[in-house]
Parts: sequence; structure tokens; C-alpha cells
Amino acid sequence: MAKFPSKEWVDEAVRLTNEDPECAMAGKGWTGDFGAVVEAEPGKLAKAFVVHVVPGDCRIEKARVLADPDDLDELEPVYLARAPYSVWKQLLKGTLDPVEAVLKRRISMKGDLQPLIERMKYKGIADRVFAQLRTQFIDEP
Repeated sequence: MAKFPSKEWVDEAVRLTNEDPECAMAGKGWTGDFGAVVEAEPGKLAKAFVVHVVPGDCRIEKARVLADPDDLDELEPVYLARAPYSVWKQLLKGTLDPVEAVLKRRISMKGDLQPLIERMKYKGIADRVFAQLRTQFIDEP
């Protein structure tokens, strides 16, 4: 079981996403890299966790963990999502809707949201992938 957040967890999420049969359809025509920052929270996550994802031919080409949010700023990803650890945890557990999280500003999204909105019909892919991804959250025993 992979711990969230960790490189092992990211690698498993990428593997499951790339294996999903609908992923190629959802990713068709996608352009732009994606950055995600899991912000530290006292008693839950000691240090921010930062990931940079590069899409390829209808799949995730590369995902790497960065040492610091400043490293991500230098890459200037087309899309950037930032939220505290507890918000990411709720998203991954399926107890918080991603659209609601953005609208209520629980998660900060930068970039053109229109392509994301157009792909909302594929939201089931993320739900399915995260349901398969056995996750041990770092703040749970």
C-alpha cells in the first residue's frame, strides 16, 4: 500500500491512470503540463509535497516529485493546483467533489479551466483510478 504523499504513490497513480482504457480518450488533444502542491499542515504533513506531470500521447508521459514549490515555479506549468494536505485527502477519498473544491476556493487552480471543464465527463476515470489505488495516508496509523 503506497503512502500519500510519496513518489511511490505518484508512480502507482500514473501506472493505473495509463492502464485505464478511457484514459486515451480523455487525454486526446490535451496540451499543457500540470503542477500540484500538497501544502504542509501542522500535525498532518510536515513539508509541502510537489509534483510535476507532463502529458504525452494520450497518457501521462512523466511525473516527478520536486523538492520545493519554488522548483515548480521555475517550470511554469500550464496548470497549477494548490491545496492543503487535508483537502487533497478528501479529494482522494471521494468525500469532496473537485468542482466544488475549486468553486469554493478550497483548492487553488491556475490555468485555463475551459479544457478541464470540457473533460468533466471523464471524471469517472479519476474516481476509478483512486478507488483502485490502495492508499495509506501519512497522518493515519
